[in-house]
Amino acid sequence: MAAKHHAPVHIPAAQQGTPLTAQQKKFNRHIERIAEQRELLAAWQQAIDAYRERHAREFVPQQDAYRALLIELVQYLDTASDNRKLGKADRRTLAEAITDRLAPLIDTVRDEATREQLKQIYNRHSGSDYDAEEAEDNDIARDMAQAMAKDLFGVDLDLQDADMDSPEDFLRRLQEQLDAQQAQQDEAARQREAQRAARPRKPSARERKAQEEAAQATQSVREIYRKLASHLHPDRETDPDERARKTALMQRVNQAYQDNKLLDLLQLQLEVEQIDPEHIAGLSEERLKHYNRVLAEQLRELQQEVREVQEHFVFDFGLAPWRNYKPASLMRELRTLLQTIEHENLRLHRELAILRTDPGALKAWIRAERQQQKALQDDEDDWY
Repeated sequence: MAAKHHAPVHIPAAQQGTPLTAQQKKFNRHIERIAEQRELLAAWQQAIDAYRERHAREFVPQQDAYRALLIELVQYLDTASDNRKLGKADRRTLAEAITDRLAPLIDTVRDEATREQLKQIYNRHSGSDYDAEEAEDNDIARDMAQAMAKDLFGVDLDLQDADMDSPEDFLRRLQEQLDAQQAQQDEAARQREAQRAARPRKPSARERKAQEEAAQATQSVREIYRKLASHLHPDRETDPDERARKTALMQRVNQAYQDNKLLDLLQLQLEVEQIDPEHIAGLSEERLKHYNRVLAEQLRELQQEVREVQEHFVFDFGLAPWRNYKPASLMRELRTLLQTIEHENLRLHRELAILRTDPGALKAWIRAERQQQKALQDDEDDWY
């Protein structure tokens, strides 16, 4: 049997042209915006799942192929650099070409033997030591990260044993430090509150009003929960099917109450026919005001959840954080990435084939590389 459809929570327009009150309009706006955010969150989660599956299935193999082709090119250039027919300028161009390609490549290579071989090639052409340079870069990155954590978040972050190639490690440490700092602040606030409570002080009118509104909003949620719990208590049922139905509903009620999700509790009241839209429309402005306070908080939490899902997605896949990504455009973004890396793999494959079969191709390759290096240097000079 098909499940019964239940209309969403909503205050219907008043009869005979009577407009909705301010609190009724606000209530409906909150409901609509929560529904929009829930749809957006579901769209993000579905789009990310599809993106992640296709990325692993199509992009990662292409990325592995690109890395392998780049290693082949570097190894070829390393061997070719011993050619006695090359002049000093050509050797310098080759050395720079090799080290420019190896610097971002080495740490992405999973095979340790290959990684060590590439380090030796890098050291030979750079005139320095890769591990020493990496340690120095890590020190600089560590100092910058510690300064950023201090400036932006006000925390003294200990990164001495941190893996500076792992943004996840940095974020984990930062979150742990922020949590510890927040716990200290919360404890200090509790102590101050306890001290204030110990001293006789009459709260201000604003404080009393805020406390009363918060208490009434909490009480409103608690009242709905109690009504649902009384109506759905499964232990009172003798019929096994009805007991199972009420048990499932009660689990939803408990979860909604635990999460302070007023909208979910109201929707459950509609489902079990404790209330109808006319009942909500008949609520007093004062009661709706308390409801709106809880709904506004629920909306803020949902918006924050959407932002976190977006931020984690961008971070996980190394995408540009300043771009305005949307769920509907994720597959288009991935297709562009696939086209780019497929084109690069084809170019590298052809490049290697020409270098290996045409004895005169190396000189032409070096000239093109020198022009490219000069163009990049000119761009840097123009930037500064």
